[in-house]
Amino acid sequence: MSGFRELCIQYVAALSDNVNSVGDVCHLLENSKGSDQEKKTCLDVAFRKALLSKVLLGDQVIRNYIELIFGASEAGYCSNSTPFFVLGDVFDCLTLDKCQEIFSYVEEKSAVFASEAAANRNVVLRLCNDLIRRCSKSLNTLFCGRIQIMLAKIFPISERSGLNLQSHFNSDNITEYNTESEGTDTLMDSDDKEITFLFYRTLWSIQDYFRNPNQISNDTNWKKMEDTVNEICRIFENYKHEGSCQVSNEEAYFAKFLTSERLLTLQISDSNFRRHILVQILTLFQYLTGDVKFKPNKLVLSEPRKSWIRDSTNKIYSILSETPPDGQTFVKHVKSILKYEEKWSKWKNEGCPSLAKQPDKTVTAKQKNLKRNVKAMDLTADKFDLGNQTLTDLWNISPDNLAACQDSARKFTPETFKFFEEAIEQLEPDSGVEKEYYLTNETAFVWRSLRLLARQSVPYFQHIQNTKNLTLTDNLQNIITLIGKEYKRENGMETTTSER
Repeated sequence: MSGFRELCIQYVAALSDNVNSVGDVCHLLENSKGSDQEKKTCLDVAFRKALLSKVLLGDQVIRNYIELIFGASEAGYCSNSTPFFVLGDVFDCLTLDKCQEIFSYVEEKSAVFASEAAANRNVVLRLCNDLIRRCSKSLNTLFCGRIQIMLAKIFPISERSGLNLQSHFNSDNITEYNTESEGTDTLMDSDDKEITFLFYRTLWSIQDYFRNPNQISNDTNWKKMEDTVNEICRIFENYKHEGSCQVSNEEAYFAKFLTSERLLTLQISDSNFRRHILVQILTLFQYLTGDVKFKPNKLVLSEPRKSWIRDSTNKIYSILSETPPDGQTFVKHVKSILKYEEKWSKWKNEGCPSLAKQPDKTVTAKQKNLKRNVKAMDLTADKFDLGNQTLTDLWNISPDNLAACQDSARKFTPETFKFFEEAIEQLEPDSGVEKEYYLTNETAFVWRSLRLLARQSVPYFQHIQNTKNLTLTDNLQNIITLIGKEYKRENGMETTTSER
């Protein structure tokens, strides 16, 4: 036991001072005593203990340290779960603002996390869930979203830990509002006498049904919900939103709207607030009318209630389409989102099966056993059908394909002199062409020349073998010069020095 403790102390001291790369970790392990398993276990402990000396040295030092641990994990020097445990320790030691900066490193390494997350599923989930618990739902909403997106990248969509399989509701999300009026002066001044405290209480009371829709199965609660929705729609229809109001193009987000009585008139004039309430009602209607596996049996709607929901839904869409800005476009997007929500509900009802498509075994078996019926070709026909239009056209160009292949028009190999004619002229002493511009300096020309000589002028290769000390370019130039002289001699074009 003392040997294990001494080894841990040795590793912690080295990691705190001079170990900065995976190579240093390897050197440290080689120069220490003990079995490989003991070294690995000690290094796991040392990585976590040495973190205390790194935390206060800045973000970059922490990033480099975590990078070192991931490298050691990939090399097999420490356990695969050690980098995730160290990350959890880092987040526990830092403030939430510093955690957001370090988390950007985790986002950059999402591919590494995804490859290791399967083996360390519980560790990664605990790490991210602990961070989410520390975040404020109203102040750290963006950071919570980044963590959720990171989890979505790491784990498949069918990961059970991220699914609400039994359709539980967040019953703790209670909206607090005043149930007793503080007096007639508490509401903002309004010319419309319908904006009263009674409507204020009616408007905010519907949040309780959004929090737990299953309570609507009670006939009394259904009647209250129905009256509340009718009253909200009536006020929103009568109290039209003025289109001349300037609306910012920037995205507006509120985790929770304020519920003060004094703000009611202003909130009704706010497009975002009206949309917020009406879309919540539409979502509630979809739950009531949709096929949800864990919905109570008492919540089966009668035909009159279904008819009321259909009428109310049309009325809400009408109000939303008249609400600026871009009311029609907003309604279109809401309908699209709710339609996709129906598909997700169906997927949950089926037990959240994996979305990865598997090959159909029956089709594969049929394809293996499928025998191709080859139709015999009629050799006496004037035209043959090969089953493909392009092949059929090529086959029927000529009645005798062998004769067509031997046609002189299909001879694409050039004559030797014509191919080398320009090069012969360049090699003439009085051509005036500088050597750097010779065709024989081009690799493609040299390659084509050798292929042509191999086909039509094999004896010239003997000349190359007899002059091994020359480069390939010099050999080719000599061959081209010989070809030019022979061509002139055969055609009586050779001139004497006196004639020049």
